[in-house]
Amino acid sequence: MIKSIIGGFILSFILLLGCTIANVNSETVFFAVFILLVGLAIIISGVAVSGDRMRANLAMESKTDKKCRITNSIILMLAAAPVLGVFLFIHYFV
Repeated sequence: MIKSIIGGFILSFILLLGCTIANVNSETVFFAVFILLVGLAIIISGVAVSGDRMRANLAMESKTDKKCRITNSIILMLAAAPVLGVFLFIHYFV
């Protein structure tokens, strides 16, 4: 899990460097990347469906599939946390 947080910081640094070089509004880019990562985590975890469909999915999948799905969504959320932190820093202090 630490690797995903470090990956989020590396992604933030690359985004900040790219926005500086391209002279693009970094606040908008960081917010879009954060929304993209959280959206992917929601889609992978399967919480964006109705209750009936979620119950059916949980009943039909194996424990390894469920663990893999949940682990991948947690990794995406942890990678999105540093991006959100840099976005908030840019928004309030820069």
